[in-house]
Amino acid sequence: MKKIFYFLLLFCTTIIAVSCKKDPLDIPLGTIKVDIGGAEYKFNVQAKASRPSVSGGYGIEIHGLYKTTSTTDFNFSIVSPNPITPGTYTENMSGNPLITVRHCTEVLFPCVVQANTYGSSANPVSITIKEISGSSVKGTFKGELQVSSGSKEVLTDGVFYVSF
Repeated sequence: MKKIFYFLLLFCTTIIAVSCKKDPLDIPLGTIKVDIGGAEYKFNVQAKASRPSVSGGYGIEIHGLYKTTSTTDFNFSIVSPNPITPGTYTENMSGNPLITVRHCTEVLFPCVVQANTYGSSANPVSITIKEISGSSVKGTFKGELQVSSGSKEVLTDGVFYVSF
């Protein structure tokens, strides 16, 4: 009888452990993480959010560096005539705010390779704010950027959790 009990206990524990999926936003404060072309990057150095001055509207900008000894960075912003609140903001959508994303890569010199939003109709940049307060902002993002060389850079599984 004890063997059956332990077997059932082990079986139930295994099922519960396997079925529990980790929340992708369960990340440390000061994190910007994204897959670029299938490779994971973290822009956790000086990762912060700010509220830039916007004439007649509201803005939020999020920025982080790849490492302390490099100018490789990731930057995105939302500018809107309405307050920035939880929700999804997508480039190219009528009535939506202005969405910009910039990813600069240092190759001997700062920002030699630059990728930017360009109005992709197939894979537009989408930023979802899950939580925003006076002290931090948390969310996800994805989409496609155009590299200065003309090629595309696909962003998937982007997450951020940064303080103001």
